Amino acid sequence: MTELIRRADGRLAGRAIAILMEGDYVEPELHYYERRFAEEGAKVEFLTRLWGQERLTFTGHEYRLPFTVDGDLESVDDERLRGYDALIVPSGMVSDRLRYTADVAEPAPAVRLLRRAFSEPSVLKGIICHGMWLVSPIPEVVRGRRVTCHNNLLGDVRNMGAVYTDQDVVVDGDLVTARAADRCHLFARTLIDLIAARADRGLRRSLREEHGAQVPIAAAAIPATATAVVTATANGGGSVAVRVANPARSIPGERYVPEARGTNGNGNGNGSENGNGNGNGNGNGSHNGEASPRETPANGDGAALGFSFSDLVAGYVTGYDPATRVLDLRTSDDRPVRATLTDTTSAQFLRNLGDPYVDATGHVDELLTPGRHLYVYGVFYAESGGHAMQATALVFLGRGVGDYNFEEASWWQRQLAELARFYRRAQFGETRPVNFDDYRTVIRLGGDKSDHHVQETDTISRLVYGMSSAYMLTGDEDFLGVAEQGSQYLRDHMRFVDRDNDVVYWYHGVDVRGDTERKLFTSEFGDDYDAIPAYEQIYALVGLTQTYRVTGDPRIAADIEGTLRLLRTFFRDPERGGYFSHIDPILLSPHHESLGANRSRKNWNSVGDHAPAYLFNLLLATGEQRHVDMLEECFDLIVEHFPDQGSPFVQERFHADWSPDRGWGWQQDRAVVGHNLKIAWNLMRMNAVRPKQSYVDLAERLGASMPEFGSDQRRGGWYDLVDRGLPDGGGKPRFVWHDRKAWWQQEQAILAYLILAGETGSPDLGERFLKQAREAASFYNAFFLDHDEGGVYFNVLAAGTPYLLGTERLKGSHSMSMYHAAELCYLATVYTRLLVSREPLTLWFKPRPDADRVLRVAPDALPPGAARLHWVEVDGKPHAAFDAANLTVQLPASADSLTVKAHLVPLSRRGTVR
Repeated sequence: MTELIRRADGRLAGRAIAILMEGDYVEPELHYYERRFAEEGAKVEFLTRLWGQERLTFTGHEYRLPFTVDGDLESVDDERLRGYDALIVPSGMVSDRLRYTADVAEPAPAVRLLRRAFSEPSVLKGIICHGMWLVSPIPEVVRGRRVTCHNNLLGDVRNMGAVYTDQDVVVDGDLVTARAADRCHLFARTLIDLIAARADRGLRRSLREEHGAQVPIAAAAIPATATAVVTATANGGGSVAVRVANPARSIPGERYVPEARGTNGNGNGNGSENGNGNGNGNGNGSHNGEASPRETPANGDGAALGFSFSDLVAGYVTGYDPATRVLDLRTSDDRPVRATLTDTTSAQFLRNLGDPYVDATGHVDELLTPGRHLYVYGVFYAESGGHAMQATALVFLGRGVGDYNFEEASWWQRQLAELARFYRRAQFGETRPVNFDDYRTVIRLGGDKSDHHVQETDTISRLVYGMSSAYMLTGDEDFLGVAEQGSQYLRDHMRFVDRDNDVVYWYHGVDVRGDTERKLFTSEFGDDYDAIPAYEQIYALVGLTQTYRVTGDPRIAADIEGTLRLLRTFFRDPERGGYFSHIDPILLSPHHESLGANRSRKNWNSVGDHAPAYLFNLLLATGEQRHVDMLEECFDLIVEHFPDQGSPFVQERFHADWSPDRGWGWQQDRAVVGHNLKIAWNLMRMNAVRPKQSYVDLAERLGASMPEFGSDQRRGGWYDLVDRGLPDGGGKPRFVWHDRKAWWQQEQAILAYLILAGETGSPDLGERFLKQAREAASFYNAFFLDHDEGGVYFNVLAAGTPYLLGTERLKGSHSMSMYHAAELCYLATVYTRLLVSREPLTLWFKPRPDADRVLRVAPDALPPGAARLHWVEVDGKPHAAFDAANLTVQLPASADSLTVKAHLVPLSRRGTVR
């Protein structure tokens, strides 16, 4: 065959791609690869089994075109295999012919080659359409991995143990699969992007090996999605090493990002790039890049700093000159920023978990149009009178002005499915059904388990919530299987039924070592040690209740009722209302002196967390008005006691008589930003159930005031813990420990502002709230998704770089076990589709034979008339017995569980609509 001329300066110059070949190939597909890869500069080799011949000529499937191949796949040794950047198995009958073997005891040579390729992570494996046939003799290489294929092969890939994903192209690590030959252009483009990205990392490694640790950083383009690996002493010091997750250009003609090392501050070792570890917004912590290039930085003396620093700016384009490459932005708080782009500035589009990197570097000039929202990461150089910013990396949030990729209809749904797969693999591998005996609370960054043997009740329940929610959005039976197994494990191992008091109590956890299991009756956490906190009983119900919504399991319902009796009997204050935060383990009293600082105390968790954790979902499952009454009592108390006219933040801790407790432990007179947002979000849900103007007033007040005092309006994102009072003379509240941003507080912001935008009666206010929702979702999706290992990061630094020290590097811990990230994905889907973008929504349920025969399918606590039930399927067949207005389905009697699909459509326009 004639080799096409390869483009010498293409993205894949110097790269090699091998494509397997046989008869009955799809002509347009193979000829497309031949030319497309050559256009990018790659060398393409076609390999087949030559059967001892010098070359063989094959004919195509449709046009009978000849194609001669002289590459012998049997001659490819390990060294030559490692020289390929990708090995492609094309569509058509190629794979079926190549898997033929005369010796049934031995796999065919092509199968053996593919198996060896799977043992080489440096070689991308590209398999399209019927190419999956070649994998069938070696199913272990795809077991548990996400793939797509031709519809005719669905049964084949599932029998191999692979996880079928209904997408045109699916990337799972070093495996790229595509649906059919007519998607070969998408398949090829994905491979090109991945090979180019890997080439960048290889160049970076070779330069580092050549120059050691002294790779210069002056021209470095540190991408906004880089991962920080921070080393520090206990009291600070140390350094920051940035492990780049995605390619960025810093050498003309190449995509190269050097390893960057900078000095950490001298505070608590939080890994911020400049300043001390207790950043307070005045130049401490990672520097507040909140000025225009010539504007004095936030500490009031820019010239005195005398050093350069890297930082992030979130803003809206106000002007761009392609000739000078000067970009003008305006931040969310209306501050001007000017940045200069260089030939090393890289750009990418925002991407979801499981999606490939999409480079935008070559399109920057046409993308930088006025009004576009984006992130700019760069270096601020000290100059006379201030700093000048040189942009090193850009993140575009959508294709056009006003477009946000996360508002695609399937964005949050796909993200939730990726999260579920990550935690399923991390905890249980490929076992079916899953076995919770080996569940571990602590999951490291990459998903591997620690040797910590305690299984915490509320952490398992959080995982169960995530899996149930993933089933509701995707219908994936595997996710529901995990949720049901986890629910049963909680009931079998973590539950104590007190028949004397007719209550159900949940252990803190169990310590599992081999075949020995030790119950942990009281809390092991420092704030709650040797007590029974309401918080743990509340979150023991989070997963059980969501599973009950899906299955209607009456055993779970009985346990929930027993726990409600526990809360009413021992935690509730019958005189002044609300729930105490702790009871002692002997007398079950909230007033026992052994409780110390927790004696006779109430807080946000004990009073308000009932609502988001389980109570709204229990109401959705049952429709019982007694749950509305309990919700109303909780929110009336919040409206009455939590607001503080002397602070923009609510008061969160109280004595028994509702006088504020400003001396407790670490909180003192401090505000958890996310709790304020959480209150606003849930007040709007409560108003949908039992409307009161006081609920709306407080929710809108918090929604309007929080951006100024709790968000980072220059970089994006939401802070953690701050002083409730403002400094003398005004200004921003001070940070308590650091200026990092936690994943769960971003969730509260996104959900609060989505529901405020969708339900507020004022169009102007609705637009403001929608802007906040989009800015919060932009920051979360740009900086919290771990595209390397899966899952989401616990904390990021102020500029979006992941903070990976101590417990904050974990993917599974006391609070981080899929719940908040899954809740965000589920409810962001509901609110975006039904309240904001006005799109339909389909949910899955799996009611058991012994479930109530009225299935309630409302997706959340939404205002009456917000959505209507449009159609229902039961076990794949249309089902007419449903109440469209009340969102209920009359189920038929059945000896087996039923699969119910409920399709909802939005109705009334209440708030902001795109």
